[in-house]
Amino acid sequence: MVGNHERTAMILAAGRGTRMGELGEKYPKALLKVNGTPLIQYHIDKLREAGFSRIVINVSHLATQIKQFIANQHNLGLDIVISEEKTPLETAGGIANALKYIKRDIFPVINADIYSELPFQRLAEATHTLKINSERTGYLFMVPNPEHNLDGDFHLADKSLISGGEKKLTFSGIGIYRASIFTGISENTSIALAPILNCEIKRNRMLGELVTEFWSDAGTPERLEQIDRIVSARNQ
Repeated sequence: MVGNHERTAMILAAGRGTRMGELGEKYPKALLKVNGTPLIQYHIDKLREAGFSRIVINVSHLATQIKQFIANQHNLGLDIVISEEKTPLETAGGIANALKYIKRDIFPVINADIYSELPFQRLAEATHTLKINSERTGYLFMVPNPEHNLDGDFHLADKSLISGGEKKLTFSGIGIYRASIFTGISENTSIALAPILNCEIKRNRMLGELVTEFWSDAGTPERLEQIDRIVSARNQ
């Protein structure tokens, strides 16, 4: 599956954003703005700065808006490929559907609807870690539990993720994956990522690290407003 050595990443931007209410009906979550800049633009810029030259973006809800936005990115020197879904295929389904464009054995995936100040150079470092740990299938960036997920998702112990244990952390929506965990999913199949992650973690096949830099998901208007307020204040 490996072609040339260009770095390729995927951004997930097909979600409907039902919790965003009226705002989510007018705009795709990826194009919601923080300090005047669409969320997806932050990811694109950071990937480019980290040395990624190729980005695959899946779209579905209000896809035309995202495709037009991407068409205006021609001056960035990036190869941006659109993977369009007639209906949203959820996270794992969207990744599986885009494998034909990704063409990599190991690649990072980023949720478009988050704001993160994680340096994306760490994505390349995590990719290298997976390459030298052939028995591992993924590497998740974890964050301290936000108020809307106080129970957390997975426990991190010595860079290994486990389902049990106390003091679980929250998955940030940024991860590195081996294509092999998605290749069994048929094209245009809707399937969530969480059951796959749970299965791989129970098999002790997933690594992770704690992100201490500022992070938040923009899943509701209130959280988007909070991110905007924090980031805008820093840039005054």
